[in-house]
Amino acid sequence: MRILVLIAALTLTLAAHPSVARGADRGLAGEFMCQCGCGLTLASCTHLSCGPRDAALAELASLERAGRSRAEIRAAFVARYGERVLAAPLRRGFNLLAYWGPYWAIGSGALVIVALALAWTRRGEGAGHAAAPALSREQREWLERQLRALED
Repeated sequence: MRILVLIAALTLTLAAHPSVARGADRGLAGEFMCQCGCGLTLASCTHLSCGPRDAALAELASLERAGRSRAEIRAAFVARYGERVLAAPLRRGFNLLAYWGPYWAIGSGALVIVALALAWTRRGEGAGHAAAPALSREQREWLERQLRALED
């Protein structure tokens, strides 16, 4: 009896949210942020009862049923919620810094490391060829006296 109740409850739960499965199946739910403030996408919002997620997934499912393309659905969501609804920023304007900034930083860091390594190795080569400082006349005489004293 418990198994039948469990199966009936599971069936009713799955039938109650057909739009959730449709939106997640196409991957569109992963492209939009949940508006409840959890910081997750619609596909990964972990709240059991999330009103903004359910409303957005229902809207997503209705747009899919209407035959809208992915770009049209994205435009409709941006028009309704703003660009903050997108899980990834649009590739234009200042948002390009989010896409290209890490590559620029890594490339600049690599150039700095190479330049420092070259400067360090060249400095080492120059120091090996430097002539030893010459001794003054007094130092040379003192050294010769010390050497004679050792020989005696």
